[in-house]
Amino acid sequence: MVERALLFFDDQYLDRRDNLDRRLGQPVPVPEGSWRDPDLDPSWGYPSVFFDGESGRWRCLYQAQLTRSFVPEGGRLRHLALAVESEDGVHWRAPDLTEAVPMAGRVRPHQVLPLAGFGEWGPCFHDARADDPAERLKAFVSFRDPDGTSAPLYVSADGLSWRLLPGRSWHPTGIDPAVSGFWNPGRGSYVIAARPSWGDRRIAVYETRDWRTFSAPEVAMRPDGEDTPAAQVYGMPVFPYAHLFIGFLWIYHTTPVVGGSKFIGGKVDCQLAYSYNGWHFQRCERVPILPNSAPGEPGYGCIYPSSLVVTDDAIRIYSSSSEGEHAQRLSEPELGEGCLLLHELRLDGFVYLEPPGGPGSLTTRPLHLRGDRLAINVQAPQGRLRVQVTGPDSRPLDGYTYDDCAAFTGDAHAWEPVWSGGRTIGALTGQVIRLDVELFNGRLYALRGDLHPTSPAGLRAWTETGTSPDTLQEA
Repeated sequence: MVERALLFFDDQYLDRRDNLDRRLGQPVPVPEGSWRDPDLDPSWGYPSVFFDGESGRWRCLYQAQLTRSFVPEGGRLRHLALAVESEDGVHWRAPDLTEAVPMAGRVRPHQVLPLAGFGEWGPCFHDARADDPAERLKAFVSFRDPDGTSAPLYVSADGLSWRLLPGRSWHPTGIDPAVSGFWNPGRGSYVIAARPSWGDRRIAVYETRDWRTFSAPEVAMRPDGEDTPAAQVYGMPVFPYAHLFIGFLWIYHTTPVVGGSKFIGGKVDCQLAYSYNGWHFQRCERVPILPNSAPGEPGYGCIYPSSLVVTDDAIRIYSSSSEGEHAQRLSEPELGEGCLLLHELRLDGFVYLEPPGGPGSLTTRPLHLRGDRLAINVQAPQGRLRVQVTGPDSRPLDGYTYDDCAAFTGDAHAWEPVWSGGRTIGALTGQVIRLDVELFNGRLYALRGDLHPTSPAGLRAWTETGTSPDTLQEA
């Protein structure tokens, strides 16, 4: 069975929605998951978190700015590439890599790349499909060499020992490394989401199949008229989730003053973007899923979520943040404004449907049921949810009406409905059905199963000839 999650970013999978409001999830801060370093400022840390099977530990790769005590007189502030480790992905410590990772000019014990040839890096990409385990991790480094900005590509097996791939460049011109990489199974390629060129604060996508040749960047996300005045798109890390692609869209709310350096002050928060095909993106609600925090707290000025980890019972979101506004580097790193943060979100909890009062209901579009399971992510501890199954014509099937359904009250990531006589959805495998869902005083997050939304032509073929219907094309 190939389980799909029908999520509710829009009404793509619905033919009817009554008295159900679409709302954004609310990631919850995990204070013990934050990380500071007294000698470094990770305001632009861009953490990337992964589990390292060899060591049995979680590892977080990030960058941080040196305090002036580490910079020679007259020298400019620099970023370091760093790693911290954890037994649980929450409580972090800095390992001493002095002997394990020899390095000329090492500045800090947990540094993983030398200063020479390093400017900044964006979130690293953990490539589970890599043919060579030694190239499992890709690091998108930006470095301003004497001939201009370059974009060298580094690879690693563990995130600690890195190797430069000679002659490889992950971007045609080199940019501020607000960048992410991901595998796109529909295109059969790796896709990179990054700025089109230096200083161009929009998001483009381009692809590679071999990490040697890359297509030209194509703009996929830009500011529009619904954004705050003169807002910019600062970055958009992208992550596959279920059969969708989730984008953490960093919105830079610029200052109204234009001077020699445009848009130095201002705040950054995060809206939610999504894509069905990993190439064309759109936004969900125009409010932050990760808003700025209260004054004096990490994230009051800027927050940059850059890593997503799905555990058995939650979604973890790792971010870098600052208490000060954008370009706090013009201040003093010694102020310690930067911090790495951890938030948790319910599984499938990016968006949900909720009745504002009284019962709400929905009807899906026709679904080809290819498996024998229907699991519902629902939160209704003082409410009720019932499911009805109909044919494509919306006529309830015998034994599968609302009155036949044992109503659910409680909180479950995967509640499986049962109807009178012990009937389950499995008895309908192979059919084209619709699902009616009635919800009172609760939240609906997802419908999961081997459920394939059908195209109009596919439904017509199934109805007229019994031919197995094709799946709705979502490209």
